[in-house]
Amino acid sequence: MFRLLLLGAAIFGVVDGTFLIRPAPTCQPACNIYQPQLVWVLEDCVCRPIQNPCCADQENLSRIRSGKTPLVPVTEYLCRSFIRKKCRRGLPVIAKFPKPPACGCKNKPGTIIERKFANLDELRKYSALNREAYTSFSYCLIPPRKKRLLSC
Repeated sequence: MFRLLLLGAAIFGVVDGTFLIRPAPTCQPACNIYQPQLVWVLEDCVCRPIQNPCCADQENLSRIRSGKTPLVPVTEYLCRSFIRKKCRRGLPVIAKFPKPPACGCKNKPGTIIERKFANLDELRKYSALNREAYTSFSYCLIPPRKKRLLSC
């Protein structure tokens, strides 16, 4: 019995020594995720920058279809007042941040940088304070090996 559980764990998701639970990406391939035109929204009363209006529209549509509350577009100044001062505990996350190409070309893909955070609140706080939008994130069942980027 124990061997079957161990075999199942090995088959279903050991990636670099980390178990991952992947939510759906927030920006679909139809949008250019490398075009930075930040849109500031409130997602369940928490500030969040989204990469561009196309990604914001798609994220809002997917939230409405899944029965969640819609995103509320606000100004950056108002959004920053909704950044959590204290982060709740939670599972560690790995987020993907798109970076435009170095040449500045609009039609060429840029790079995706993955960063690890102690929890989702820490990711949201980092994203809002540093004006960097993330396109997707995944929960980890094992804490990140690197030291935390931001303390809450």
